[in-house]
Amino acid sequence: MSFKKSIEPDDKSITSFEVHKTFTLSESDSGSGLYSVPLTKSSDSNLYGFDTSTASSKTISGNDFYNVPNWHSINTLYYRDITQMRGYIDYNRAVPTSSNAVEEYTYVDNLQNTSINLRRPFTRKLHSTANVISVPQKLYGQRIQPSSVRITDDSTDSTIILQDDGYGNLYDVAYSSSFSNRTPDAKNSGSLVGNIFYNDGIVVITDTGSYSSVGTGNGTDGFSIKFNSSQTIYEREYLCVADENEFQNSTNKSLKVGQSGSITTAGVPQTLLTNTIYDSYPYERLGYGSGSFDNNGYTMGTELIGEATHSDFSTYVTTIGLYNDENELLAIGKTAKPIKNDRELSLTFVVRFDTN
Repeated sequence: MSFKKSIEPDDKSITSFEVHKTFTLSESDSGSGLYSVPLTKSSDSNLYGFDTSTASSKTISGNDFYNVPNWHSINTLYYRDITQMRGYIDYNRAVPTSSNAVEEYTYVDNLQNTSINLRRPFTRKLHSTANVISVPQKLYGQRIQPSSVRITDDSTDSTIILQDDGYGNLYDVAYSSSFSNRTPDAKNSGSLVGNIFYNDGIVVITDTGSYSSVGTGNGTDGFSIKFNSSQTIYEREYLCVADENEFQNSTNKSLKVGQSGSITTAGVPQTLLTNTIYDSYPYERLGYGSGSFDNNGYTMGTELIGEATHSDFSTYVTTIGLYNDENELLAIGKTAKPIKNDRELSLTFVVRFDTN
């Protein structure tokens, strides 16, 4: 084994690319971690004096999800304050549910006893009831790919299919034309019916009318969600150069006459301290045997076999290891077959591997 101190900066490169995988989950796939939970707004008094024995909840896989605390959590994260909203904020593209492009509201800070007038984008509005579908992070990776989400729901007399527009908004595909033109009909069909937060795997059905039951059914009245996961892969490439006449030595003991080594091992000191707690002899480096040599030491052979002294003799490269500054092995690259390391040639090996 031979080592080279460093790889030149120009011989290192890291490139990234994004990969996707399609998943289709239904409400019956409880083992997947897909949860659908109803949300209900309540008065502050009910929230602060919350009683689990009487509170509305949904039990999933033995766990209770309470409607009221979940409503306030979703509201705080995504809807309450325009300055703190998570996720993509779309001011212009989605179909408004009213004639106003934005909604003015007053944010009250009870701790500071102050209030401020803010304007919420019309694509974000949480009513007193809603339904949230939670997709597990182990499936969506870094985020859900925009424009890949489709929810199929059979909870009503007719099947409802919702699609995301790539900007965090959900619409009914049956009215995709009116949605894209921002011209909902008299029944308000095709307007915004919910939001999706790609980085968190959260889908919120905010509509309180025809779409309020989406994601609440089960069995033949259940739903399924199809989406693409996203994960960034980093391709790391290192050029490892063996210059002329470099790495020509071998530590293989079979090259020595009699297959002995090339070092001299001192003998075990014959003192009264041997095998006592005061014995400081480096047995871990030189061995624990006592019968193979005496107190005068043992000199291993240094003569090479004939094949190793020939002018055409060369070492062969089979494995390349990459180490960090602490000499810790990080990656190993193996050649498809042994590569002859000719003394008069410079060899370049490309070690490439992916990480996420």
